[in-house]
Amino acid sequence: MTLPVNSSAEAPITRTRTRPWLIAFSLARFVTTGGASFAVDAGTLWVLHGLFDVWLPAATLCGVVLSFVLNFVLNRQWVFAANGSAVRQLRRYLVLAVTNWIITVSSVTALVGLGAHYLTARIGVLAVMTVVNFTLYRVWVFVRPETPAEVN
Repeated sequence: MTLPVNSSAEAPITRTRTRPWLIAFSLARFVTTGGASFAVDAGTLWVLHGLFDVWLPAATLCGVVLSFVLNFVLNRQWVFAANGSAVRQLRRYLVLAVTNWIITVSSVTALVGLGAHYLTARIGVLAVMTVVNFTLYRVWVFVRPETPAEVN
């Protein structure tokens, strides 16, 4: 089912309603992508630092960068099947990533300051941020353009 977006005399631009099962399916893919990204991050760190004794900061950075790229590509192509400007989406993705890092560090620190165990705090923040990020990726980062003018 589609809903008209404008009421002008021109042919209406339509947006397709997203069915709840489709959102749940995308959320499952989103969580899977997060797990794969974590595995690449941790696996890269283990291989570079654990096996080849690469300097820890360099090995950590390599894992983070590879994980970041994988996460962006999988979310763009597999989870949200986004089209449009990849550059625009990458900029928004970066803004959201930096914001996430700031919120995560400050929230975990605050919760520990209030008496929570650091791992419990981190898991709680991760759960909340997963829902927030899925929503923001869906409606802001990887949103499908509705008109050709919005593609770029």
